[in-house]
Amino acid sequence: MDTINKLIRQRDRTLGLAALSFLLWQGAQLAQDIVRDQGWSGEPQDLIIQITLLVGAVGWAVASFLFLLYASKVSRTKSQSVIQDELFCHNQRIAIRTGFMVLIGAISLLLAADLLIDFSATIAIRALLIIGIFTPLATFVLLGRGGDGDEEEAA
Repeated sequence: MDTINKLIRQRDRTLGLAALSFLLWQGAQLAQDIVRDQGWSGEPQDLIIQITLLVGAVGWAVASFLFLLYASKVSRTKSQSVIQDELFCHNQRIAIRTGFMVLIGAISLLLAADLLIDFSATIAIRALLIIGIFTPLATFVLLGRGGDGDEEEAA
């Protein structure tokens, strides 16, 4: 069971890294779009945006590589059915439902904001992309953290 707990921790950490990296990477690209549309271009913020974009992109690539390592470990130990237990499926459903509700809320806010502020479709689509991917990943990781302390205390 120790191997299973290590694999679950690895999965959750990798998902956390993926969520944060995606937020940084795509958030920086969103910032680039906003700066370009508004004509706010300048050296300090451009450098900060570029560094954030680079850190996020590298983090996303590292998370993708770690997912490959995780998949090979799960295959070797033949533990997928144990890892994808009832709690996993429950948390996955909640994360997807939460992501969907937040995405619908964001669409509503963007429609309302469009009445007051002019922004390009690229900005709206990128914002929805960030919300649609980050929210379920972050929700799943947060739900998974709720059980970590209980398992360690029981052991």
